[in-house]
Amino acid sequence: MRRKLITIRDVAEHAGVSVSTVSHVLNGNDHHVGAVKRERVLAAVDKLGYRPNAIARSMVKRKTATVGLVWTEIDNPIFVPVILGIEEVLRPAGYHIVLASAPDVVQEIQAIETLRSQQVDGFIFMSLSICYPFDHLVRLNNEGVPFVVINRCLDESTIPQILWDERGAGYEATQHLLSLGHTRISTISGPIHDSPPRRSAIERHRGWQEALHEHGITVPPEWIQISDYTYEGGYQATQQLLELRAHECGLPSAIFVANDVMAASVLKALYDAGLRVPQDISVTTVGDSPFAAYTVPALTTLSLPVQEAGREAAQILLEGLTHGKSTNAAKITLKCRAQLRESCSPYHTTT
Repeated sequence: MRRKLITIRDVAEHAGVSVSTVSHVLNGNDHHVGAVKRERVLAAVDKLGYRPNAIARSMVKRKTATVGLVWTEIDNPIFVPVILGIEEVLRPAGYHIVLASAPDVVQEIQAIETLRSQQVDGFIFMSLSICYPFDHLVRLNNEGVPFVVINRCLDESTIPQILWDERGAGYEATQHLLSLGHTRISTISGPIHDSPPRRSAIERHRGWQEALHEHGITVPPEWIQISDYTYEGGYQATQQLLELRAHECGLPSAIFVANDVMAASVLKALYDAGLRVPQDISVTTVGDSPFAAYTVPALTTLSLPVQEAGREAAQILLEGLTHGKSTNAAKITLKCRAQLRESCSPYHTTT
């Protein structure tokens, strides 16, 4: 037998109050409702099993308590902790996330239109540092839609942005190797020549360069390998370096790898070649994905504060949802933290 649909009128009759009183209590606008009436309404809701019609309420309020999260690469390891950080803030505030994958600017614009047609209340854009054009975001901002971007450096002061200190990460990772006595430090950089460019790859590479420059160190061009942030790319780049054993410049004593996905395959390539990490070659990287602590040896890395980025973005967005627009247009840059593990050791002259 089909269960009777419980309405707000049923709750009002059961509690002995008006429909408007029930509505005030359910919507939290009950400061003028007496404690006794409020308790009767809540007891009636509980006993009857009343559930408000979310669609109808959103039509009246013109809010859906949903936030669109638009993502360039949903399969990246940092995806989960960023979402956890966002949900830490949004879920207690009554908001839910609607995901949309948009690997390029055209699909991002389409995702915005689709999610706006579903009446999401705001957006968080998470880019893996690909520098897309952002005219569509300027338009969104001008229309008063609250949103925040993570990891996409925009030349627009009125758009709230959360960034990681990518250059600082490359610099600190290289400084750690220098502090251990290494001066023969090569790099396997990310896709710095891609179009559109990867901000993270460019900035981490600059950090590596700056650390070496401060110590007056130049390296052979053969020690600079450009790869693509993938396992396969990291392995192939390491093989290119290993071919230098018979070359005049020889092998480096340490490698700064631009991300930990490539670094994991660097360890494998060195192992396959009969080289020991860190006894023969030290390896440091950026990212600190969950697997970084479980490679053999465990990777020394500069940890990206990904969950913190999610929390910061959600906090700013909540402010925007409260005021109708993001009122904090600050560009927040989060510092990376060193995770010192087993893949680095002091330089030995026998290397």
